[in-house]
Amino acid sequence: MDKKLWRLYFKTLLLTLLGLCGVLAILYGIFMYMVGGLNRQTVDEDSLSVNEELGVYGSQGIMNIALFGIDSQNEENKGRSDAIMIASVNQKTGKIKLISIARDTYVDIPEHGKTKINHAYAYGSAELAIQTINENFDLNIKDYATVNFDSLADVIDEMGGVELEVTEAERQQINNYLLKGEKLRESGLVHLTGPQAVSYSRIRKIDGDVQRGERQRKVLECLFQKALGINPLLYPSYVRKFSPLVETSLSNDEILKLASVGVKSGLSLEQAGLPNDNIQSHGERINGVWYFVYDIDEAADMIEEFIYHDIPFDQYGKDEEATETQAE
Repeated sequence: MDKKLWRLYFKTLLLTLLGLCGVLAILYGIFMYMVGGLNRQTVDEDSLSVNEELGVYGSQGIMNIALFGIDSQNEENKGRSDAIMIASVNQKTGKIKLISIARDTYVDIPEHGKTKINHAYAYGSAELAIQTINENFDLNIKDYATVNFDSLADVIDEMGGVELEVTEAERQQINNYLLKGEKLRESGLVHLTGPQAVSYSRIRKIDGDVQRGERQRKVLECLFQKALGINPLLYPSYVRKFSPLVETSLSNDEILKLASVGVKSGLSLEQAGLPNDNIQSHGERINGVWYFVYDIDEAADMIEEFIYHDIPFDQYGKDEEATETQAE
């Protein structure tokens, strides 16, 4: 190759590299613009009681994150997490698992003793709430995201509302909890506005905290399905709108990793809740306060099996039972 061709080759290569750098710089600038409104908080990982033994599953690419919903309109309980969930994201397969924990669950909160799990957020914000989840359920959560229920109503409205099957009893409760907007006029398969969907998520008087968690997961599943249908070109504008409504400890690198999961073709969502029909539980008054009481160690094992071995809660222990029956 003569000198002219060499110069042309290197000039072309240089221009190509400069072009790629320019594109990457633009993409990074767009990303920074998108997440610029996030309320960033740091947590001390050394105080989170992370279960390092789960490191044996490190090759699976699974990231567990705590999700908290705060109800600031309840002045008496302001600061307590009205919704508590574990989001487990498999960065390799695109599978997302959502596990809700009843807020009245009776657990040991570090340095505060036995009480309701939702008190942890009020006692020590997200850091103590994460530590409480890790210690009781043997998990390795290091990050969280918190959203206020008022903000969630805005998000739902921006997404065009949600369609849900609502009973007549639920319709009446939605209107009782509704703090703004129009009341829901009919039951059945209905379209809910943001405030109506949030009111639906707050219902607990007609049944209990387990059903409340189920309703919250139904709303999130509807939002998940709506997000799948959004034109990817509109993602930046949506993220920019929603980011100021979220408080999180996630770094930019972690958010980018999670965002890469969203473009996978096999993206799916599986849901579960504690307590459930597959674990013995009961309501109990202790010192005049009502709690959900169940075997926390067994619940921790169920969570591990669900997250790392794809065993749904309703299949937990079934193989062992079958083995014991065959042995007899």
